[in-house]
Amino acid sequence: MRGSPSRGEARKRAIAEAALEVFLRRGFGEATIDEVAREASASKQTIYRFFGGRDGLIEAAFGIELARVIAPFDEAVSADGAADERLDRAAAAFQEVVFDERCLRIQRYVIGDATANPGLGSRFSEQLGGRLAAAVVPLVAEATGSVGPAAELRAELFIGALQGVELSRALAGERVDRDRLDALRRAALETLLDGAPG
Repeated sequence: MRGSPSRGEARKRAIAEAALEVFLRRGFGEATIDEVAREASASKQTIYRFFGGRDGLIEAAFGIELARVIAPFDEAVSADGAADERLDRAAAAFQEVVFDERCLRIQRYVIGDATANPGLGSRFSEQLGGRLAAAVVPLVAEATGSVGPAAELRAELFIGALQGVELSRALAGERVDRDRLDALRRAALETLLDGAPG
C-alpha cells in the first residue's frame, strides 16, 4: 500500500488535466461532470471524492494551467545576469503568461463567474497575480535599491504598466498587439529604473 498515495495523486492529476481540456473545448459554463468523467475514463463518484464537486475540479484544472504558463516566468526570474536584464526577461515572460490565449480564457471565465463564485476568483487572482508579483519584488528591489513596501509598490506599478489597457482589450476578445506589448515593456522598464541608484 506504500505506492497508493502516489498512484492516487497521479490519477487525480490525470482527471484534472482531462477536465481542463473539456473546459477549454466546451467552455467552463457548459462542460459537465459527466463529460469530464467520460474524457478521463473515471466515475463521477471518483471525481467527487477527489475534488468535492465542480468548483474543486475547476480549481484543480486552473492550477495545472497556471503551473504550465508560469513556468517560463519562473525560469526568467531565476536566471543569471544583471537585475535589469533579468527584469526585462521576466517582463517579457509575464506578458506571455498573462496574454496566453488559454490563460485569457480562464481569466474571462473567472471574471464572468465572480459574482456567483467570488472565492474562486480570489484564489485564481492570488495564484496568478500574487505569485507573479511576489516573484518580481526581489528583482525590483535589487534593480532599484528599494526595500520593503516601496519595492512592493514599485513592483505592482511595474506589473500594471506591463499590461496597460491591452489586457482589457484582450479580455474583450481583441487581437493582442505584440508591438504594443513590447512598447509597454520598454516604457515600464525605463520608468522603473529611472532614478534607480547606480
